[in-house]
Amino acid sequence: MNIFDKALFQQEVENTIGERAKADKIVSRTSKYITEKMDEDPAFYKKFSEMLKEAIKEHEEKRVSAAEHLKKVKEIMDAVLTRTESELPPELENMEVAKAFYGLTLDALNEKVQDATVLKSVGAQAALTIDDIITKAVLDNGRPVVDWASPKSNILGRLQIQIGDYLIDEVRDKYNISLSFGEMDALAEQCIEVAKIRYKQ
Repeated sequence: MNIFDKALFQQEVENTIGERAKADKIVSRTSKYITEKMDEDPAFYKKFSEMLKEAIKEHEEKRVSAAEHLKKVKEIMDAVLTRTESELPPELENMEVAKAFYGLTLDALNEKVQDATVLKSVGAQAALTIDDIITKAVLDNGRPVVDWASPKSNILGRLQIQIGDYLIDEVRDKYNISLSFGEMDALAEQCIEVAKIRYKQ
């Protein structure tokens, strides 16, 4: 059963007897889908994976009824399938890959920027710029460059340097954010790993 075929899956859930059994089916399929998609947008799927775990824990500890648990896991499944996140800045609305970079950037800056408005603004600008740096390097007329992600390619090293330079000048120094070189390198690497999946041939 393809969880992304919502109508078919909905029918299967409806045919399942009992709220607990319905909820278990939704949790199982949503967890599997999250696992399969995790590398495409680690921050997004990690967030919903944790929400799912918390929903399970709430129910196991009898803090919510079976009906409330079913409603909650349905909401999580719908958010995962439609990739909706109310907190996304509007400029990222149709930028699927930049959304992944935004989540990674927020994870990296979350503890370092106290002002939520500044955090979102810096995160959105970083996501769009990193996406621009990567697409300019790996796409040729909208198509991925052959073997750009190969360890033998010099594109990976260039990307690491360009993203690192951007993070130093336009994030760390401009906003006086205490990012170490190791943290900036790690963020650049995470974004490149996502790009390898999203911009593969």
